[in-house]
Amino acid sequence: MQAKCQVDMTYGDISKQLFMFTIPILLSQILQQFYNIADTAIIGRYIGTDALAAIGSTGLLISVIVNFFIGLSTGVSAVIANQFGANEYEKLKKSISTLLAVSVLLGIVFTIGSLIFMKPIINILQTPKGVYSLAIDYLKICFLGITFQLLYNIGTAILRALGNTKDPLYFLIFSCILNLILDILFIVYFGWGVKGAAIATLISQILATLLVMYKIMSLDDNCKLSLKQIKIYKGYTKDIFLVGLPAGLQAIFMSISSLIIQSSINSFGAEAMAGMTIFAKVEGFLYFPLFSLGLAVTGFVGQNFGAKEYERVKEGINISLKISVYTSLIFIIILNIFAPYILKLFTNNAAVIKVGLESIRIVFPSYVLYAMNQIYIGSLRGIEKTFEPMLISLFAHCIFRVIWCFVLLQYFHDMKVIYSSYSVSIVLMFVLFYTSYKRNIYKKYFNKKEVIDVN
Repeated sequence: MQAKCQVDMTYGDISKQLFMFTIPILLSQILQQFYNIADTAIIGRYIGTDALAAIGSTGLLISVIVNFFIGLSTGVSAVIANQFGANEYEKLKKSISTLLAVSVLLGIVFTIGSLIFMKPIINILQTPKGVYSLAIDYLKICFLGITFQLLYNIGTAILRALGNTKDPLYFLIFSCILNLILDILFIVYFGWGVKGAAIATLISQILATLLVMYKIMSLDDNCKLSLKQIKIYKGYTKDIFLVGLPAGLQAIFMSISSLIIQSSINSFGAEAMAGMTIFAKVEGFLYFPLFSLGLAVTGFVGQNFGAKEYERVKEGINISLKISVYTSLIFIIILNIFAPYILKLFTNNAAVIKVGLESIRIVFPSYVLYAMNQIYIGSLRGIEKTFEPMLISLFAHCIFRVIWCFVLLQYFHDMKVIYSSYSVSIVLMFVLFYTSYKRNIYKKYFNKKEVIDVN
């Protein structure tokens, strides 16, 4: 009997399955962005520009850690999906148990390391003196929630691999509403400043994680687990790290490059920092829907690849490519039209708005290619190919993008150099990811004479 907590995607209408699988993830990401905007607006309006700049600067540091967790969880979800699709339930349970145990250990290590190296990194980022103390206050509290953040991402990735995307949506709704309520309470009424924002985030993270863990412990039928089973099983850490670690490193390379480039942004002053902080929030409305589809593709491909349903894999990828292109075009048009009005929700500072608007106009058109990149990445992860995407991200983000900014800023000290680095690196990644997809999936498992059409 099929467990009610899981959804088998190895049979049935592919378009419907992808739609039903993607929509909760998409809604989760959109909700997350509305929350981010509300959270940022509260901070900007009630604390000030310096606080906004501080959280923007520290946000990139936090994202290095969080994106590693997201990448790691996305990578290992392919292992779970493959095992579920192949009906290897005993291996599945041991993999999940090992994942949760390893997550706790990694979380503790990251927490200690982050607190130790926090100040040196803040200094390297050339954080302005007026922002420095606020950044430290914010980070000290946020870092206490690292273990919960990791468990939450691993837990939701496990549920997605089993075809369950609805419960993670419900947990996120709860977390966002709680966080906003606590933001208003701690910042507006108690006057706790950035510390209040950090405490609100920490509390909501802890409670959301507890909900996810409860759901995993409530899996039924062949996937049922108990707390006594949560331990590291010999031989299961290898698959987790061989598949998950490259995916985690791929994500962290993107964050590290942004962290390095942040030091260049900081050199333009607090207004440029604040403008790019707002850009990142608006970008999320475009980035995360496309990222969500990539996550859905990983789960779909993972299950069907495990079941050796290669025709379904091919059709699912073709459908996903078309959806990604059309979705990106719609979002790009809408966000460009409404960008001036959205930016004014955050600040009335004309210089900050100018930076945000310029970045949107220059960067967003390239996201059509970024959309297709997400499908190729999701497909490669679905067949447990994560090492090559890691190398591509290393080259495009940590080498090419950084060199682009470093060299050109020597001759043109202009924020447009920063903006263009995003667009050019996306084009480069498209070429590399498409090549990898053709070699690792298309030529091995699909009809060589058939061409994928995204029109």
